[in-house]
Amino acid sequence: MTSRSPRRIVSLLPGATEIVCDLGLADQLVGISGECDQPPTVMDRPRVSLGVIEPGDTDPGRIDTAVRETIAAGQPLFRADAEALAHLQPDLILSQSLCDVCAATPGSLTAEAIGDATVLSLDGRDLDGLQADIKAVADAAGVPERGDQRVLALQQRRHQARRSPRQRPRVLAVEWPEPLYLGGHWVPDMILEAGGEPLNQPGDHSVTFDWPSILDFAPEVILHLPCGMDVDQAAQNLSALTRRPGWPNLPAVQAGEVYLLDSNRFFSRPGPAVFTGIEILAHILEGGGNDPAPGYWRRA
Repeated sequence: MTSRSPRRIVSLLPGATEIVCDLGLADQLVGISGECDQPPTVMDRPRVSLGVIEPGDTDPGRIDTAVRETIAAGQPLFRADAEALAHLQPDLILSQSLCDVCAATPGSLTAEAIGDATVLSLDGRDLDGLQADIKAVADAAGVPERGDQRVLALQQRRHQARRSPRQRPRVLAVEWPEPLYLGGHWVPDMILEAGGEPLNQPGDHSVTFDWPSILDFAPEVILHLPCGMDVDQAAQNLSALTRRPGWPNLPAVQAGEVYLLDSNRFFSRPGPAVFTGIEILAHILEGGGNDPAPGYWRRA
């Protein structure tokens, strides 16, 4: 017998909002974060958490400096509106503690804001972890069967996109160009599934890499997917990479295998859209086939 699902759900991160809607629970979603932008049908919900960094700037160096200064001052990068949360009286609050730069964490919630709600932290670090998070949301919301069905469907898509080529191209996924971060957590997993060979390992945190190690890796495909940005924004800060010494000599550059991708939509947020991201990468690496997301990526 299925237990009753919570009447009121609040999501403090974009990926969780997409999970809730993917599970058919949009009607129970009463509050979302200031960063949520999908799906359009729930964008009228009250915003209960906001980032302290002003949006709109696409200069990677300035953004990184602002983030570091905020953290050094002991200030959170996201603030949950305790009064708004208390007013909504949620039964279930979805948060995360994987990345302080990405969304509000459980530590930003006061007892007053939480009230009698259950707080579920989504912390999947790789593709298996993301699938487990989807199942956890379904279980907490009282719809475990839906969770099983959605995880099975996503697992099938994952297998259909999987490539095992004889020669795996070396793939560099740039999560931030200045300073240079490579996509961590589930991004290396996505590359492996799509048939490429990443420089870092699935589940690894995003960390800075020195440029000489990139030159030694000699990537054959470069994915420019700055965290939280779309294709046009990625194009605006590509120069942070192209001005680096030795850029023109990289195999990927010489072969024209440099791509701009919508990271905000398909790579940086933990949710169902990541599995479309795998399909995008498989399409790029196999050099053909149906485009799963036209307009959300292009050659640089």
